[in-house]
Amino acid sequence: MKQQMSLKIKRILTQNIGLKILAVILSFVLWLLVVNVDDPTQSRTFSTAVEILNEDVLTDAGKYYDIADSSRTVSFRVTAKRSVIERLSGSDFTATADMNFLDENGRIPVTIVYKGTYNGVAISTKRVYLTVTVGDEMSTKYPIEVETTGEPANGCAVTETSVQPDAVTVTGPVDNVRRIARVVAYADVTDLNEDTSANALLHFIDADGNEVDLSRLNVEFDHAQLEVKVTHRKSVPIQVSASGELAEGLVLESVTAEPNTVELLGDSDVLNGITAVVIPSTVIDLSQITESLTTTVDLTSYLPEGATLADKNHSQIEIRVTLGSGSTKNLNLPTSKIEVRNLADGLNVRFLDDTINFTVSGSRSDLNSLTEAGLSGHVDAAGLGAGTHRVALVLDGLDRKYQVQATAVEIEITQ
Repeated sequence: MKQQMSLKIKRILTQNIGLKILAVILSFVLWLLVVNVDDPTQSRTFSTAVEILNEDVLTDAGKYYDIADSSRTVSFRVTAKRSVIERLSGSDFTATADMNFLDENGRIPVTIVYKGTYNGVAISTKRVYLTVTVGDEMSTKYPIEVETTGEPANGCAVTETSVQPDAVTVTGPVDNVRRIARVVAYADVTDLNEDTSANALLHFIDADGNEVDLSRLNVEFDHAQLEVKVTHRKSVPIQVSASGELAEGLVLESVTAEPNTVELLGDSDVLNGITAVVIPSTVIDLSQITESLTTTVDLTSYLPEGATLADKNHSQIEIRVTLGSGSTKNLNLPTSKIEVRNLADGLNVRFLDDTINFTVSGSRSDLNSLTEAGLSGHVDAAGLGAGTHRVALVLDGLDRKYQVQATAVEIEITQ
């Protein structure tokens, strides 16, 4: 019985052996087909940022490089099983560009490496390049200017501004650095009434007054410490007069200063005691003048102690002396307003006329304002005895800008 069973099994295993082998092979091929249909190989494009290596190759040579934003990432094709590729992202790859391999066309080959752990990941062998722009680099040191904005408090003025550091170095492409015309720190002094300090932003200005784009420039620092000093100010008139006598026939029309006021700076205690800046009369000597003239005077020589000019660039003023041929005016003076001086004891005197007529010369404007009410006079009787005498009249209270013709007065002296 057992022997019959063994023979039966042997017959089954050995019968049609070729077909059985073929069936096994077909089954294996079918298995491979099923596996590959369910997880086929696929290709996909990925992108990643490019890391620059050895960039000091250019900077050490005094060069700069620039990469357009669109060139800072590269795209590449990756092939892998679908089950793998669906798990990949751009972060699974590194892209590097070594400046040592920069060619004459400004291109650097990019090396892309898969850093993950999946097997069967293949990167396209197509060469990818990074394009860069290379140019000369320069450094320039710019002085920092201070400009004030706004107005300080009423009666105050800014006397001094300073900034620390007072210069800043800018490095970058030659064309960009040279675009800077000036560097300015703005100090807002609106309603300021005391010294102050502030940390101010620096402004890099081109020749047209516009802000320069700093994105491609390396600025040493972008803020600086401002110091602003404030003092008090006051506007006072300029007073000017003259000395000496004009030649006969000339009349002084006016002596004026232009401008006729000046702004002074100083402590409030000093300024409160100043009512005017006085130009001494010795500056204008009428005896040396034969015609109208204009002369220049430096105000700084005549400022009161403790005061300075608000605008030191305008210390010069003009003094204008205007002469004229003049006009005349006849006036009457009652003898009751004439004093007799130096009359000897025991003598009496009387005037033979009740009024004395005399002629005054001067400018028309001055003569128009001259009245008899404020005038008086005197005569000198020294050495005179009894009898009738003609003595010179001296007018009192008459400004030196007027000229009086010689006038005689008749008096009678009795014992």
